[in-house]
Amino acid sequence: MDFLKKIKLIQGGMGVYVSNWTLARAVATARPGVTAGTVSGTALDVVHVRLLQLGDPGGHLRQALAAFDARFGVEIGRKILERYLIEGGKQPSDRFKYGPVQNARAEDGRKAFPVPSGQIEPVTLTLDEELIELLIATAFAEVWLAKQGHNGKVFINFLKKVELPLLYAMYGAMLAGVDGIIVGAGNPEGLPAACTRLSQHAPASLDLPVLYRESGESFVLTFDPRRVAGGKLAQDKLSRPAFLAIVSLENLVGALAHSPSQAPDGFIIEHHTAGGHNAAPQGPLKKDELGQPVYGEQDEPDLAAIRQEGLPFWLAGGYGSQEGLRRALGAGACGVQVGTVFALAEDSGLNPVYRSAIFKELRRGKSDAELVQTSLVSPTGFPFKVVQLAGTLADEMVYTDRRRICDLGFLRQRGLSKAGSDGSRHLFQRCPAAPLEDFIGKRGLPPNAEGKVCLCNGLLAGVGLGQVGTQPGELGEEPAIVTLGNNLEGARRLSRQGQAAYWAKHAVEDILGAETTTP
Repeated sequence: MDFLKKIKLIQGGMGVYVSNWTLARAVATARPGVTAGTVSGTALDVVHVRLLQLGDPGGHLRQALAAFDARFGVEIGRKILERYLIEGGKQPSDRFKYGPVQNARAEDGRKAFPVPSGQIEPVTLTLDEELIELLIATAFAEVWLAKQGHNGKVFINFLKKVELPLLYAMYGAMLAGVDGIIVGAGNPEGLPAACTRLSQHAPASLDLPVLYRESGESFVLTFDPRRVAGGKLAQDKLSRPAFLAIVSLENLVGALAHSPSQAPDGFIIEHHTAGGHNAAPQGPLKKDELGQPVYGEQDEPDLAAIRQEGLPFWLAGGYGSQEGLRRALGAGACGVQVGTVFALAEDSGLNPVYRSAIFKELRRGKSDAELVQTSLVSPTGFPFKVVQLAGTLADEMVYTDRRRICDLGFLRQRGLSKAGSDGSRHLFQRCPAAPLEDFIGKRGLPPNAEGKVCLCNGLLAGVGLGQVGTQPGELGEEPAIVTLGNNLEGARRLSRQGQAAYWAKHAVEDILGAETTTP
């Protein structure tokens, strides 16, 4: 993993398809070996299914899925195209067809789980075959597209909170030769070891949290790559990618660095000013006058303690400038991870409507604090940055008028029902942003659902892939939610306070400085 220490700039893996293959490729090729482009691995199965229903503009997914089939001698890509591709694209008023829902089920097929007694054996869970193939193929396709035509480094970013697709999508990315896997929004203990096992085509497992389980009872998601497509995907040797954990404080760095299974290859130390999900403040939750969680001194990382662990690290959250890079290098970091300035570049997957709306607010002189606020709307329980834009879910009226649905379920919690008269329980999935009666019916408490936003649908709408026909109105397209970090300095500088468009290559030069050439 020597290449890691040479990387000074990692582009953040933002949202759902904001960090798409186009953006990652642009960053990776800007300064090969010094920059790393990152694709977002979140909800790629839904993203690609919907892009195919829009006719696969440019034909890129058809090319990538054909490459997948040709490399491994399978027909998985062809089957995906047959199911979802609409030549010329669907009509604007037509709903997107859904792919398979991410529901875990018992590997042995049982649906009832008796209250355990005596020796307790782990319950093995799995996903349906069609979904497994889709997760592998779409992760492969996104990374494959990002890596075409250059030798730069491409990473993929996952949320630990979106647990069910993790092992399968990690494997699909490895099949495409991904250089690094980044995991945040939760403790990734055990995933570096799983990464190693998957690179060897060996079975890997992931412990799944299940609410209301008995003491000592455990549920484990297992994946054996050799059981997919008759083992055809597992024939060629794979290179193990680097594994980077996103953390906020030194205590988790220390725990992971001394993991009993396997340590990460490095860390991204993410400050609470970064976009997307953030770690919660230490200690009792306090809020300011806007309802934002209040952070203090104990939420600042001890960089000296992190340095002592001896593993490479990068700093994120407010470091998107040459001065920020100098500060990071001076603190012993290898470099920085930067998101916001790339999210607003023309290369990103952000819907141009929202990029234009943000630039309009910059031109109007709105401050960073007014434009981006830290909320508690995420069903995960983590604080989440929200851009305050009219017409989006940040608008209280839009949020109130939206009919609650839970048709995607990436952030669902798993739990066990109360035992019936026969002593058996059933595994359920619920989300605090779902219809209230559904959440309460699955042992949820009403206060825990208050103010929660459906990030699954909102983030897809933010990249132009929102579902149609689920909301009141003529077309009833899902309203969007947009996330950025608290520091918009780089985007202000490059856009001339919202007056001009810029590209990823301009952001790279703004952070790393002009490239020097030897005469």
